This record gives sequence, structure tokens and C-alpha cells, in this order.
Amino acid sequence: MKRWYGLIVPLFMLMLPVGLFAQDMPLKVVSTTTIIADVARNVGGDFVDVTALIPPDSDVHAFQPAPQDAALIAKADVVLVNGANLEEGLLALVESSATVELTIVSDGVPMLAFGNHEEEALEHETACTAEEHAVEDSDHEHEHSACDPHVWGNPQNVAIWADNIAAAFAAADPDNADTYAANAAAYKDQLVALEAELEALFASIPEADRVIVTNHEFMGYLAARYGLEVVGTVIPAASTLAEPAPQDVAALIGTIRETGVKAIFAEVSDPGALAQVIARDAGAVEVVALYSESLSAPDGPASTYIDLMRYNAQAIVDALAS
Repeated sequence: MKRWYGLIVPLFMLMLPVGLFAQDMPLKVVSTTTIIADVARNVGGDFVDVTALIPPDSDVHAFQPAPQDAALIAKADVVLVNGANLEEGLLALVESSATVELTIVSDGVPMLAFGNHEEEALEHETACTAEEHAVEDSDHEHEHSACDPHVWGNPQNVAIWADNIAAAFAAADPDNADTYAANAAAYKDQLVALEAELEALFASIPEADRVIVTNHEFMGYLAARYGLEVVGTVIPAASTLAEPAPQDVAALIGTIRETGVKAIFAEVSDPGALAQVIARDAGAVEVVALYSESLSAPDGPASTYIDLMRYNAQAIVDALAS
């Protein structure tokens, strides 16, 4: 009898519907950046298995994918991208490899124009979309670089991410839609608390000292939200891959001297060699490294989005309020 029982049970298991077991498997989620991955894990909880294509401490603009990334993308149930041409070296592979429609986490975010640090969104008809990717046609270069993709500098935009991600997870896994919505709501509560912390920190900076220079155009949303003025950038573009002209560098040094800028804010992922030269030539200017487009390693100071924002805010305040 025991021998027959040992044969019948495995046979019975094989006859059960595949979906009975498949529904217990977490969604395979691929995100482009570690910041998006962190938000996705907060929204998905135990029901998702999230992999970021771009590793921690990386320059998102300069990242080049490996061949195995295509297979990872192809197997994903959900693929999350920032959009607005942030992932300029990666989007072509993502678009060609994904077997599901891409989820644009920044869909619905009020975009700022490149170089615009006022808290004003572009008109809808000219706003960036996540489908935008690098184009070789020089006639369209300005059009495709007009909007700033670094939207997570304002936590209110990340709240929009959370809702978009919850909707994508619910579409792929309707049985757990309520859980995704509840997780997103709980995470947005954390973002509200984060904003209160950041507002208190930035309020400590004297009005006259709220002028900054950045290594590239990555702090527009944070500046607009918390009352900083970006008076110049070392690399006058939304990408680190651009190069400044000599006359731009000379003009920036003059601006720093005229406005009394205390610090140039560069990225941990970019050594900022030119920023160091400009700071030296301008005199009495500090170069401060911030986490911009990627989180730190898990044992680092910016291993989550909320930690990244806290770390950056404190570093900014320490540089400007002293």
C-alpha cells in the first residue's frame, strides 16, 4: 500500500492546474535604476522579485548593458523605466527585449524644462514622455533634451511613481491588487514624513546662501521644491555625457565669484575632475558629492530612496548653512 501511495501522490500533483502553484510565485520585475527598484520593493513587498539593471553607485547616463541583460528583461512580468531619456544607453535594449509593455513610472509627473528651476511644469503638449530615447537626428536634439528626467528630487513625484507601479503590479497580478494599493498608500505616508524632514532641514539655510552649482543638471526638481537657486552647471546638460565648451567653463567661474556660491554639488558616481578645477580657480568653493541617479550599496549611506534624500539634504545643508 505504501508503495502505491508513493506513486499516486506525485501523479496527483502533476494533474493539478499549473496556475494553482504559479500564483504563489512572485512577479519577476526588472527596473532600470536602483531608485525605481527600491520604490517597487516597497509597493510589491513579498509578491515581487525586483532586479535593477543598473547597479548601485553608477552613472545611469553612461551605463552600458551586458548581453545577459536582454534575457533578464525578456523574462520579466513587469519592466519599469523612468523615461524622458534618462536611460539613454539602455532604452534600446529594454524596448527590443521586453515581452510586456513598459511601465513608465514618471507618467503623469509634471516635468520641468531643462534649465528651469522654477516650480512650473511644461505645458502638456510639450512635456517629456518616457518613450523618448536618444536620437541621432541633430534636428531633434533640442526637442529630446528639453525636459529634465531627474524627477525624484521632489518626493511628491515619487508618490506618483508608487501609484503607477501599484497599477502595473495589479494589472500583472490582479489577485493581489488590494495589497499593492495598500503598500503604495503606506509608502506615500513615508514620503509625506520625509518631506517634513527635508523642509525643516532646508529652512536652516540662510536665504543669501541658497545659490548652488551642480556638476550636471540633476538637482532641478529638488531646487524647485526646496527653494534653492541653481546658477550654473559644470556640464550644461541633463546628461553627464555632454562636454562643456571652454567659454562655458570661464563663464561659470565668473558666475561663482559674482554670486558667492559656496559649493559645487557633484555625484558620487562621477569623480567631477572638472568640478574640482573650477572650484579651485573660483576660490573658496567646496565640491560636495551627492547620490544622484543611483543608490549606494546596501551597506552604504543611501541604500534606499528615503535614505538618499536624507543624506543629500544633510550634505547640502552642511555645505551651505555653515
